[in-house]
Amino acid sequence: MPPAVGDHPLLSDWRHMFGFLFKRAERNAPQPVIAPQAALRAETRQVSDQARQQELQQAQGLADEAAAVAFILQSAFADARLCAAQLVQSQAGLEQVLQACRNTDRRVAKLMQGRLDSTRQQQLTAGKAAASVAQAQRLQQEQQLMPNQVAELDRSWDAKDVPAELQQQFSQLRAMLADRLAAQADLQRSAIGALGSVRALHQQIKTAMAAEQHSQQQLDALESQMTACASHAEGQTLPRHLAAEFAQEAQALRKLLADLQQHQSALQARSDLLANWEAADEALTPDTLKAGWLALPKLPPALLDDSLEQRYQALLKQHAVVAPNKAQKTRAPVTEASERPHIDEALDGLEKALEDGALQVAMDFDKTLRAIDFKQHKPSAAQNSRLLQARAELARLQGWARWGGNVSREELTKAAQELQQKSLAPAELAKKIGSLRARWKSLDVSSGPAPKALWEGFDSACTSAYAPVAAHFQEQAEQRQANQGNARALIDEVLQYAQAALLTETAQDWKAIAQFCQQKQQAWKNLGPINRSEKKTLDSSFASAIQALQAPLAQQQAGEIARREQLITEAAQLPANQRDTADRVKELQQRWQEQAKALPLPRQDEQELWLRFRSACDAIFAQRKEAASSADAERRDNLRLREEQCAALEAALTQPEAELPKILQQAQQEWARGGQVPRAVQVQIEARYQAALGALQARLEQGRRQAALAQADALRDKLVLCQQIEAAITADEIPAEADWRGRWQLLPQLAPAFEKVVAARFERALQNASGYAATLESQRPLLQQELLRAEILAGIDSPPALSRERLQLQVEVLQASLKAGGAAKNIEQQLLHVCDLPAAMDEATLQRLLQLVAQVKPAADKAAGQKNTPASRGK
Repeated sequence: MPPAVGDHPLLSDWRHMFGFLFKRAERNAPQPVIAPQAALRAETRQVSDQARQQELQQAQGLADEAAAVAFILQSAFADARLCAAQLVQSQAGLEQVLQACRNTDRRVAKLMQGRLDSTRQQQLTAGKAAASVAQAQRLQQEQQLMPNQVAELDRSWDAKDVPAELQQQFSQLRAMLADRLAAQADLQRSAIGALGSVRALHQQIKTAMAAEQHSQQQLDALESQMTACASHAEGQTLPRHLAAEFAQEAQALRKLLADLQQHQSALQARSDLLANWEAADEALTPDTLKAGWLALPKLPPALLDDSLEQRYQALLKQHAVVAPNKAQKTRAPVTEASERPHIDEALDGLEKALEDGALQVAMDFDKTLRAIDFKQHKPSAAQNSRLLQARAELARLQGWARWGGNVSREELTKAAQELQQKSLAPAELAKKIGSLRARWKSLDVSSGPAPKALWEGFDSACTSAYAPVAAHFQEQAEQRQANQGNARALIDEVLQYAQAALLTETAQDWKAIAQFCQQKQQAWKNLGPINRSEKKTLDSSFASAIQALQAPLAQQQAGEIARREQLITEAAQLPANQRDTADRVKELQQRWQEQAKALPLPRQDEQELWLRFRSACDAIFAQRKEAASSADAERRDNLRLREEQCAALEAALTQPEAELPKILQQAQQEWARGGQVPRAVQVQIEARYQAALGALQARLEQGRRQAALAQADALRDKLVLCQQIEAAITADEIPAEADWRGRWQLLPQLAPAFEKVVAARFERALQNASGYAATLESQRPLLQQELLRAEILAGIDSPPALSRERLQLQVEVLQASLKAGGAAKNIEQQLLHVCDLPAAMDEATLQRLLQLVAQVKPAADKAAGQKNTPASRGK
C-alpha cells in the first residue's frame, strides 16, 4: 500500500527546510519604534530630575537666612525648599515663609510653625524670668528685707526653660537675699544673746556676791559684741530698744562690780567671823553672837547677802539656852499626850466603820485599840464609855454577819448542788465552780469562819459537780498522749522516707519529694494539742527530719527558679515586630508547663514567677496589637473638637460675667478630657486655647478686683459699727437694738467666713450679756498683741511704742520662716481672728485695724478668687 501524501519523506524534508527559513526571517525582522509621547515624557522627567538636583545643590550652598527666604519663595521643588528652610531662624523670616507655604508645602509650613511656637514660648518664659530678676533686684535694694517677700519671689520663679543668663542672675540675687535673711537672723540672735548674757552675768555676780577675775573681761567682750552688731551692715534692722537695754544693764553691772571691789574686805570679814563661830568648840551665847555681828562694818543694800544672814540665824538657833529642869518635867506629859490622840483616832474610826456597816474595817480598829496598853495609858471615862458601846455594837454586827454568812453559805451549797443537774460545757462549769469557791472564801473574810458541817457539804457538792470537768480534762490528757504518739510515728515516717529517697542510686523524683514534704507538714499541723513538756522537743525533731528532705529540695528549687528566670528574660527580649514571635512565645509557654510539671515550686514563688512570665508574654502581644492599630482618625477628630472648644471660648467673651466661671470650668474639663491631636498643629491649637482662656480670666480678674474692694469697704463699715456699739457698752449706755439693726441692715453682705464672724460679734454686742463690758476691757491687751502680729505678717508699720513687742514677734516669725522655707503664715486667718475678737479700743487702735483691713482684705479676696477659679482648680 503506498504511503499517504502527508507522510512522504520528501515532503517532510521540504517542511523542515521552510520552517528553518521562516524562523530566521522572524529573528531578522526589525523591532517596533517607540511612541513619540513616551519618549517625550522620559525626556521631561530627566530634565526635571536634573533641575531638582541643581536646586538641591543650590539650597545646600546657601549661606545666610535672607538668601534662604528668597530661594524658598521662588523654588518649585519641595525637597529644595525644605533644605533651605533649615537656615530660617528669625521670627520675621519664619512668619514670611509660613505665610507663603501654608497651603503649598506642608512640611516647610510645619517646620516654620514649630519654630515660631518655640520662639514665642521662649520669649514668654524669658519675660517671666526677667520680671522675677527685676523683683529680686528691687528686694536687694530695700533697706529692710521681709521673709514673706522672698517667699513670694520663690513662688513666682519657674526655672524650667529659662535662659542661662537669667538663671545665673536670679541664682546670684537669690543667694544674696538668702545671705541677707541669714545675716539678719544671726544679727538679731547675736544681739539678743549678748543682752541675755549680760543679764545672766549680772544675776550670777549678784547671787554669789563675789566678782571673779575675768568678769570685767566678759563684760568688755559683750560690749564689743553689741558694738559690732550695731555697726553691722544689717544693723538698722535691729530693734532700737536692744542697745538701750544693753547699755542700762551693762552700766548696772559695772556699778555692782565697783561696789564689790570696794566692799570686798567687809564681805570677807563677815564670812570669816561666821566660819570661826561655826568651828568654835565652846558654847556661845546669843548675846555674844549679836554683839559680834553688829560690830561688823555696814554694807550697801545691793551687797546684802542672804546666805550669810541665813548662816547667822542658824547659829542663833543652835546656841539658844533651854532650861533643863523644865524640859525634863514636860517630857512625860508630852509622851502621854501623844498617845491619847491615837486612842481618839482609833475610837473615831471604829465608830465610823460601825455606822457605815464596814465590819472588817471595824474589826481592824478594834484590834488596834486592844494593842494599846490601857494600864500605862489609861483612857478617860468618856473614852471608856464610847469603847464599851462600840464593842457591844461590834459584837451585834458580828452575830448578824455570822448568821448572814451562814445563810449565804447555804445558798452557795444549794447552787453547787444544782450545777450537777445542768448540762453545761466543761469550761463554763469549771468557771462557775471556781466562782462559787471564791465567794465562799470572801465570806470567810467578812463573816468569820464557817461551821465544819457547812464546809463539808459545800465541798462535797463542788466535788460532785466538778466530776464531768475532771473527766473532760482526763480525756484531753489522753488525747494529748495519743497525739504525742502520732507525732513520733510521723517523725519516724519522714526519716525513713528521707533515707529511702535520697540514698538511692537512681535519679530522685523531686516532684514526689515536694508533695511528700507538703503533705507531712500539713499532717503535722493537724495533729492536735500535745503536752507542753514534749511539744518543743517534738517540734525540733520534726523540723530536723523534714529539713533532711527540704535542704536538697531547696537547692533543686533554686536551680529551677533560675531556669524560670531565664525563660522570663527570653520572653522579655523577644522582638514584638518579628513574624515568628508568636510561635516563639508559644514554645516558651510549653517549656514553662513542662518544667512546672517536673518540679513544683513553693506556692508564693510559683505564683510570682508565673505572673512575671505572663506579664512579659502579654506585653509582647500588646505591643503587636498597638503597632497594628493607627490613631490618625482619632487625632483628627480630637483636633476638630478642640477647634470647636476654642471657638466657643472666644465667643464666650460676650456672655454675662456671672456665667463665665461655669463656662471656664466646663471648658477646662472638656479640654482635659480631650485626646491627642496631630503633632503638627498641637502647639498652635494649645496657643489658641491659652489665648482664649487668658482673655476670659482677664475679664474675671477685673470683676474680682472690684468685688474685693467692695468687700474691704463693707468690712471696714461693719467693724466701725461693731466698735461704736462696743464703745457705747463700755460707757454704760444700753444700745437701742432697733436703731443698730437698721444701720446693720443697710450694709452689704461680706464673704461667708467674715460675715459669720462679724455678725456673731455684732449679735453678742446687742445682747450685752452680764459682764460683757468687763470682757471688752479685759481683752484689750489681747487685741493689741494679735493686731501687732497681723501687722508683722502683713508688713505694715506699727506704732513706735510697740517696737519691743514687735521685735519679739518678728524674731519668732523670722525663725519660723527660715525653718519652713517658702511657707508663710496666712494673714487672712490672722485678720479673721482679729475681727472675731471683741475688745475695747481707742481711736488709734481702730485706725490701725482699719488700715490693716484696707491693705490686707482686697489682696486676700483677690488671691482667694484666683485660687477658686477653674484655672487654679484645674492646676
